[in-house]
Amino acid sequence: MNLMRMLKPGKWKIPSTLLAGALALACVQCSVRSLVYLPPQPKDKTVYLEKRAAWEPHRRTFHHNGAQLSGWLIEKKGQPLLVYYGGNAMDISMMLPYLDRFPHAKLLVNYRGYGLSTGTPTEQNIMGDSLAILDSVLKETGRTPDDVILVGQSLGSGVATQIASVRNVKKLVLLVPFDSLLETARGLFPYLPVKLLLPDHFRSDLAAPKVACPVSILAAGSDEVIPPDHAKRLRDCFSTPVNYQEFPGAMHNTIWLSPGFDKAFSRSISY
Repeated sequence: MNLMRMLKPGKWKIPSTLLAGALALACVQCSVRSLVYLPPQPKDKTVYLEKRAAWEPHRRTFHHNGAQLSGWLIEKKGQPLLVYYGGNAMDISMMLPYLDRFPHAKLLVNYRGYGLSTGTPTEQNIMGDSLAILDSVLKETGRTPDDVILVGQSLGSGVATQIASVRNVKKLVLLVPFDSLLETARGLFPYLPVKLLLPDHFRSDLAAPKVACPVSILAAGSDEVIPPDHAKRLRDCFSTPVNYQEFPGAMHNTIWLSPGFDKAFSRSISY
């Protein structure tokens, strides 16, 4: 094949097999990404807001790179700021009642496409949005990063770990975390070329050595989505002290019901 002839202006020719392959790969990547991100969106926004009426005074909309990101900022002067990053199928507002019991100031914002947030979730978008929002809130409230406790659950563990690697926060708390989304997917689909098919890798294992704050990991012993071996491997990637606790018999979405979980979580975000 004469490459120069293919690239000659006005006479570009892309082999049909190459084009078909590229289109097929793009379609598969979109399909895989749709399995990673399962954004819950309300069919009735009025009902959605009515159910969260108790927190309406704290509701905020942040704007970043063309997206409107909906969330809640509950400010409490003199208290550290707890920032919560949710799982891949979680509307972050579901955590408002649970977190209300703690005295911290709180920042919870839905990823793009989740809740009332607009846009499409990708690793690049989520990380860019999360850092921009955190920096904006710190400036607004007169805080510094060492007044921040980051909590990341499941997919959110990848977000929180990357943020902690570039912002010197007070604490990092990870619930049912992975060492990397790529390795987790390889375990679930061992016969597929996952690295080629999965566009977003969330390499917490690479970010962890750059984290300077104390870390807590709460893992589910019978996690069917992210086996606890991933949490253990992530634990070993940090160069700072890690408090690791595993709850026997707990599954990915039931760790909250485990005996002792509330106490462990409370202790992990204490200050």
